[in-house]
Amino acid sequence: MITHSTLDGAHVLTMDDGKVNALNKEKLDALVDALAECAQDQAPVAIRGRKGIFSAGFDLKGFAAGPETATAQLQAGKDAILAILRHPAPVITLCEGHAYPMGAFLMLAADKAIGTEGEFVCGMNESAIGMALPIYPMILGAARLSPHGRKAVATSEMFAPHAAREVGYFDKVVAPEAVEATLSVELAHMKGLNPGAFNANKVAMNRTLIDQIEASPLPDFG
Repeated sequence: MITHSTLDGAHVLTMDDGKVNALNKEKLDALVDALAECAQDQAPVAIRGRKGIFSAGFDLKGFAAGPETATAQLQAGKDAILAILRHPAPVITLCEGHAYPMGAFLMLAADKAIGTEGEFVCGMNESAIGMALPIYPMILGAARLSPHGRKAVATSEMFAPHAAREVGYFDKVVAPEAVEATLSVELAHMKGLNPGAFNANKVAMNRTLIDQIEASPLPDFG
């Protein structure tokens, strides 16, 4: 599911289950473990998905499998977001396709989120599929999304790449043919930052957000 490679001294974590990268507890735990491995040095990390789809979001089968499995899956999503927010080196997400909710959450948690042009959408569509979001992505969205993006959570408005950038899911959107060059440039920039200063500033900026997410309760599936 997750392969770990390097690019010019930076880490690249690629999520690819051969399907749509529906994220269950096992896959999210694997992402957290991979980030922990990357944290052994101070090199930047890029997280990317399949071409055409970064992630279809949470695995709906996990929510249908009973309260225990559903709760564990949501906790794993919370843990993944916190792992990105706490990661001592810069984390870039690279989205070359659709990013449905849990995939969109990873974009919001990253230090830099890059999207690609195409017939893709990103956002939170839970109202349309009959689900209530847990509190932690609401906290993340309130901190990172524009007013339009925040209102769109309730209405399940999904955003094409450039609109997703305007509301806060992406920081930059590039043409598909520019993806690899853009990733190299962004990783080079991140490598040029002073590691200690970066970590100190990231910790300071994310402290309140992390505290709020940590304290947020999960839904009661009982």
